[in-house]
Amino acid sequence: MDQQTLLVRRLVAAGAVVLVVVLLVVLIKGCVDSGREAALKDYNRNVRTLVQQTRGDVTNQLFAALGGASSGQPTQVQETINQLTSVADEEIAQARGFDTPDAMKQAQSDLLLALALRRDGVANVADQIQTALGGTAGASDAVDKIAAQMQAFNAADVIYSQRVAPLILKGLKDNGISASYDGTAGEQVQPYAELLPAIQWLSPDFVGNQLGAAASSGSNGRPAPGLHGHSLDSVSVNGVNLSSSGSNQIPASPPPTFTVNFTNGGNNDETNVKVDVEISGAGPAIRAQKVVPTTTAGQQATASVQLSQSPPTSGPVTIKVTVEPVPGETKVDNNSATYTALFQ
Repeated sequence: MDQQTLLVRRLVAAGAVVLVVVLLVVLIKGCVDSGREAALKDYNRNVRTLVQQTRGDVTNQLFAALGGASSGQPTQVQETINQLTSVADEEIAQARGFDTPDAMKQAQSDLLLALALRRDGVANVADQIQTALGGTAGASDAVDKIAAQMQAFNAADVIYSQRVAPLILKGLKDNGISASYDGTAGEQVQPYAELLPAIQWLSPDFVGNQLGAAASSGSNGRPAPGLHGHSLDSVSVNGVNLSSSGSNQIPASPPPTFTVNFTNGGNNDETNVKVDVEISGAGPAIRAQKVVPTTTAGQQATASVQLSQSPPTSGPVTIKVTVEPVPGETKVDNNSATYTALFQ
């Protein structure tokens, strides 16, 4: 075999080796990328499943127990809530067991914080519920403490919607995975935890009404005799009334101010009446509140609720406007209205 033929064969062999190495590198990289993508999707799905699970296992059960507490025995109500604390602990342990990719480390840390806040809130409510229902001198103070714990649920919701969900969405997209909050584009990311079912629970008076007890913020622990309450009349932006039967188009910038007209339909003047605006459906929820110092019996009142930021323009949203119940108010089906809108 001459020298030239030998050289050609060696070059061919070397080329074959290089080709095999290149193919192996491509194959390994593909496997690594596929594994990373699967891990990211699995983490997102685990979080979404846990959030949906925990609403049914803990949140819904807790607020159902509080709503029916006035008809039950205080010790039984406390035992029910204590059991929910144990379930909340188990769900934290479940979350800690998630296989967390590096791109999701911060989201995981914030998720555990949100779940811990909710768990502590449940435990603290359990500590106060017997006293709140006992009709003793400390009952009103216990009602106030339960209402204060609702801030933990609200904070958990904020952490989830403002940190966990956006970080998961970013982690997926940064790794080339199509994802969205509504599921229309690739992987669906759960946008809200909804660990606090309604912002009315932040009010001691509302909590007292639900428990059949009075908050200490009331007049001598009891509302004045006669009818109490408000009804929502209309909501407008820039002088244009919102319609509840169709879609509303609203400028997003500058952050809009909602003019809320409502009527004190009771026999009593009311103080510190809270009016809430909540926007949801296109990204993290936006909430704003205005406190009206005084409303007069039989007279209309107005609250101007200004958003602190411009709402999203990425799609239709739901606007919920609520005049929070006052002490002694029993009819609350006319306190709120919901509107569909598109911010532009």
